[in-house]
Amino acid sequence: MPFSSITFIFLFLPITLILYYILPRKRWRNLILVLTSLFFFIWSDPTHIHVLFTSILINYYVGLLIGKSQERNVGNKAKTMMWIGIILNLLLLGFYKYTGFFLDILEAVFPLTINYTQRAFPLGVSFFTFSGISYILDIYNEINPPEKNLVRFSAYLIMFPKLLQGPITRYMQIKDELLAPKFIPLQIMEGVRRFIGGLAKKVMLADSLSIATQKIFTANFQEMGAGLAWFGLIAYTLQIYLDFSGYTDMAIGIGQMLGFKLPENFNFPYISRSISDFWRRWHMTLGAWFRTYLFIPMEYARKREKFLRQQTNLLIVFLLTGLWHGASWNFVIWGVYYGFIVVIESSGFGKKLKKTSPLIQHSYSLILIVIGWIFFRITVIQQWGSFFGALFGTNGWTNSITFRSLNVLFYLPFLLPSVLFSLPFMNQLSEKIKNKGGKTLVALDLGYILLFLFTVTFILSKGFTAFMYAEF
Repeated sequence: MPFSSITFIFLFLPITLILYYILPRKRWRNLILVLTSLFFFIWSDPTHIHVLFTSILINYYVGLLIGKSQERNVGNKAKTMMWIGIILNLLLLGFYKYTGFFLDILEAVFPLTINYTQRAFPLGVSFFTFSGISYILDIYNEINPPEKNLVRFSAYLIMFPKLLQGPITRYMQIKDELLAPKFIPLQIMEGVRRFIGGLAKKVMLADSLSIATQKIFTANFQEMGAGLAWFGLIAYTLQIYLDFSGYTDMAIGIGQMLGFKLPENFNFPYISRSISDFWRRWHMTLGAWFRTYLFIPMEYARKREKFLRQQTNLLIVFLLTGLWHGASWNFVIWGVYYGFIVVIESSGFGKKLKKTSPLIQHSYSLILIVIGWIFFRITVIQQWGSFFGALFGTNGWTNSITFRSLNVLFYLPFLLPSVLFSLPFMNQLSEKIKNKGGKTLVALDLGYILLFLFTVTFILSKGFTAFMYAEF
């Protein structure tokens, strides 16, 4: 049940909000949130509901056992339970997502023939397992005590706004709202605005660009000119941002409607002045997760090492970041590509870059970001050479495969609004209007209503596509 579906917008979400707020006792709201989240997951992926229950029970009981061990000052047992919890979460993730990948590696290295059919992995498994691991580690590090109420813990782990695609949320970030749910009309209104904005970005811009990019990236690159190749790459660069940030806007908006403040996940990454800056702005909760639970502990564990310590730690983090996105070599290479660039920047180049003009910094960053999406989008590594050749003119500016032959001329005008909504300008304008209040705010809300109606009309006439990060 995607957020951009008519069923979700006009049935599931309104019914959930009504049930959530008409209950006479606030403590029942977490139960409604758990039940509606389970229904949401079953609707989308009924065959893997047992995986969701398994994740809930593992993290809940391991958290309790760590807490009890700490209360009794049994440090070794707490550490043992912490590792058991992490290993169980990783086994759950690895079994469904990476078994086929690792078996392929074994077949390539050893003279083996393994008959294995890759299983479909549960939706959102990368997100809720990382949330579970963060919960266990935060208890072990005594950042927050274990949650003893199973319903409240379940509401944290499987809350439907963030269940399938994040943002990856730590328990401490929403603990207060879970303990004392509040009805705040102004926050609900802000959530509605955020949801509508994300819906429009996803449906009208990302989904339109996806039609063009799908046609271009499934065509024969050896018969493609540079003009079409560059259009496809730029369109994909905008599409993936608008799709994922559109989802995040909707998730945060729904969270606000329910009284939760979910963490931000994007901060206009395409205005970055370096690749390090890009990763502070792109998928921020994933970056924060790896920094908090992997990079900093590795830095501490290896603090006595001086030679290339930070550089190797960064490479490990980015390799795993790529692998997190998918069990495929192109994602691993994509992660390592960024890892090497961040290593170079952290080794002194970043300081020199800051001394150059903003134009040079932005140009440097955008070129590397756009090229990086080639490794991400084209999963067959053997096709990279052909696409790079098309991109840099080995087939000429035009060739036998053209804008007209692929019927993508219609989507050229979508580039301008997509660029506009990838920059801070529109967001800054909206914030200024909200701060003024009065008639300007009324006019803004009327604009949101019209935008919502237009977007719904768009869905009814053209449909919608699945969210891109649902695959990860």
